[in-house]
Amino acid sequence: MRCPIAALAFVPALFLAAAPGQPQSTPAKGQRLADISWPDAERLLTPDAVVVIPLGAGSKEHGPHLTLGNDLKLAEYLTNRLVDSSPVIVAPAVPYHYYPAFVEYPGSTSLTIDTAREHIVEVARSLARYGPRRFYVLNTGISTLRALEPAAAALAADGILLRFTAFGDRLDRASRGIREQAGGTHADEVETSMMLFIDPSSVDMSKAVKDYRPSSGALRLTRTPDGNGTFSPSGIWGDPTLATRDKGHTFVEALVAGISEDIQSLRKAPLPAKTSTSGAPPPSAQPVTVATAVQPPPTVGDRCTPASWRSIMAIGDTFAAAWANANAERLGGLWSEAGNIIHTDGTVERGSKQITQNRIILFNRPEYRGSRHSLQFTLIRCLAEDIAVADGKWEMRSLRDARGQPAPAIQWQATAVVKRSGESWYIEAYRYTVTLK
Repeated sequence: MRCPIAALAFVPALFLAAAPGQPQSTPAKGQRLADISWPDAERLLTPDAVVVIPLGAGSKEHGPHLTLGNDLKLAEYLTNRLVDSSPVIVAPAVPYHYYPAFVEYPGSTSLTIDTAREHIVEVARSLARYGPRRFYVLNTGISTLRALEPAAAALAADGILLRFTAFGDRLDRASRGIREQAGGTHADEVETSMMLFIDPSSVDMSKAVKDYRPSSGALRLTRTPDGNGTFSPSGIWGDPTLATRDKGHTFVEALVAGISEDIQSLRKAPLPAKTSTSGAPPPSAQPVTVATAVQPPPTVGDRCTPASWRSIMAIGDTFAAAWANANAERLGGLWSEAGNIIHTDGTVERGSKQITQNRIILFNRPEYRGSRHSLQFTLIRCLAEDIAVADGKWEMRSLRDARGQPAPAIQWQATAVVKRSGESWYIEAYRYTVTLK
């Protein structure tokens, strides 16, 4: 959201380089919890530690040419590279999560979004008892973000900072100008190229086929020609026949570099302010207010089903988590292509692309770095099965003024018109009012 705070002067950071001829130190290596004893864990699990949780599907279809364990293999490879170069603490990998797009293909597994969210939350809370406050999910999925974002918001209420790999965005940037396929993101040219580099014995290129049909909204593959989703008899969405080992090398190295950047940023990032009740497990799924943990009332409002009610409520959690992670793409993606925001001064932002670009600029402004922006819907009325009006409240805090001093929190009311497209709800119109606390 826009905010009446003046821009601050830019102060460049200073960097110290090693003197010529001075020996360079060997990078410290990480440790895996599974390989050490509890006294060793007690020594390593300090408040300054960064704990990495690898996340990759252990059983999810990847076409006839890749194995069901493809994502887990990739997560393990990337984790090995990280352990060799960074002093992180690595928790055991999570092989089950939220993968609803592939469940028609035998062997594929998926948790509900609530279970997937709580799985990560409870792992992080368990390890945070011993000291760590910074966690990084080394994520190799795309649909997983829908559960990771509210997980980050829930943990923020405990004063725990959780970040994760924006896997799809990272791969898109890494493969731009290199990939040749017309489209696709699953068992495609990019994924197959990476496996040809990481584990060529797990790839059978004789079974790779081009299988791509344009899809809108959240991807869901179906084996039935007139089924619910994008028809794919192979389970592929893209063209793996264009894959090569050299492309895979390029994509993997870009991923490794991006994950290392994420870890460095996480080490320096300020921790969120704890807002949950001391000594009690926080029920909240966002930094300031409760949303996803709340159950729908017996009568959820006109034509709202309990599932729709929960999905619309979750928009607020996703908004707060995307803001906390400075993830402009995910935040802008909450709006439809034609959705808008009308600000209190009459300025209009039109479409998810413009909203995303404006948030990229905003997140780079010093007065917004480390800020938190909650959004909680308290009243939802479904006008039809796919259209609803959501009223609630918002708050922005941890801002800085023109002198770099803490600024007052800002809050008030908000109203959104949301519309369902496929399995997801998107904001079509957003209005809000402002008051200073």
